[in-house]
Amino acid sequence: MTAIGKILLYLLIVILAGILLAPPIYWGIQALADHGLLTGLAKHPFHRYFSRITQVSALVLIVPLLFWLGIRNVREFGLEKNPSWARDLGFGLAVALIPVIVLGVSYFFFDVYKVKKELGLGHLFRILMTAGVVATVEEFLFRGVLLGLAARAFGRIPALLGVSTLFAVIHFAKPAKAVTEKVEWYSGMQQIAAIVDGLPAVHVLGFGILSLFIGGLILGTAALWTRSLWLPIGIHAGWITGQQGIQWFGKFRAKPPEEFLPWVGPNLVSGAVPTGLAPVIVLLITGGLVWLYLRHASARRVPDRA
Repeated sequence: MTAIGKILLYLLIVILAGILLAPPIYWGIQALADHGLLTGLAKHPFHRYFSRITQVSALVLIVPLLFWLGIRNVREFGLEKNPSWARDLGFGLAVALIPVIVLGVSYFFFDVYKVKKELGLGHLFRILMTAGVVATVEEFLFRGVLLGLAARAFGRIPALLGVSTLFAVIHFAKPAKAVTEKVEWYSGMQQIAAIVDGLPAVHVLGFGILSLFIGGLILGTAALWTRSLWLPIGIHAGWITGQQGIQWFGKFRAKPPEEFLPWVGPNLVSGAVPTGLAPVIVLLITGGLVWLYLRHASARRVPDRA
């Protein structure tokens, strides 16, 4: 079996793990809640269980996948030790976060968002933790494993375009947030069927995919050029912090949500993906600054692959 075939089989097993494990884990936690244990977890709807179990399965199964692929060292992904890791990480955070902050200020200035009456400081700490964890995990999976293997197999440009497309599309492969009245053994399969129901309107979805695709190109270029994940991790963490920070500080006031399109639309995927031309322009500015940084930094560029 080819490397791509093994990765596709891995993805299938991850989905099956979510389908098969979500119902019994849900039942188990509900039973514990009846005895006064894990009552907080028991309040979550079934789709949250399915989503989290699938994510955990993806992380756990990545280790056997790497062994199956014969990967014993990150160098096999085209990654090398980066002596400028601190500079790359810091620049990535700044170049992503500062433009998003400027965008956020403009949102409040033009009354796109209104400031919330109550701000929970505990939630701000959770945003920072989420940014660090999600950025590290997703960059390892997408710009480390997938981009590295695809670049070896198909060359840098096709790999960059393909992985960026996958990165954009897979963020919307989430079931609708509908309440499952009674969880049965087949409820996990119903979550897969509900993915289409969870998609936003086509014009909003298009802007979301465009934003993620551009973001994927920026992150992939940073990884390929530096042969390291520090710069893309910094950029990714900066974006998450900025976007989630806007959601923490204010509330999108448009009713209907598409009122300000094509310039600004509602954020998608738990508030992390902006929509509209304004966020796209900000992404392009960040991409231009990253490109200038890469051209003038001492980071080594990856040699062309056939």
